[in-house]
Amino acid sequence: MEKILGILRFALAREIEGREFYKEKATRAKSKEVRDTLESLWKMEEEHVEFIKSLMEKVQSDIEIDVDSVLTRSDFFEEREKEELSVGTLDDIANDMSILRMAYLIEEDFENFYRTTAEKVEDSDMKRILNTLAKWELGHKNMLFELYNDVKNAYWNKQGFTPLF
Repeated sequence: MEKILGILRFALAREIEGREFYKEKATRAKSKEVRDTLESLWKMEEEHVEFIKSLMEKVQSDIEIDVDSVLTRSDFFEEREKEELSVGTLDDIANDMSILRMAYLIEEDFENFYRTTAEKVEDSDMKRILNTLAKWELGHKNMLFELYNDVKNAYWNKQGFTPLF
């Protein structure tokens, strides 16, 4: 039980860091699409924080976890419709690219943590929960990668050329 609580405490701290990152960066994003995405990520990370807190309470109280019910949710990114990217100045686009790159790396770290931790835990319910969290983070990461590429292409289009790499 203490090992699982340690994993959940670490996950909770990382999710709180992610939430605060998205909350702060949403105010600095220039593009509406990037700002809306970061605000959605902020809200999702808040859901992850509450989810992990509830798991911790159940583990501490030795309450059996109904894994199927706690893992049922819809995902914003599966329902997300592609909007036209609003293009600002080159500096605005570069700012948004930087934010998206950092966000992508955060989600990649989360995904890797959950996936590698799931491989190491013996408890099958916790393994399932961690693998689901990894899948959620993978969805976030893939969406950010796609948006980053869209913003990068907008940057190069505004420049009037595309590098050959």
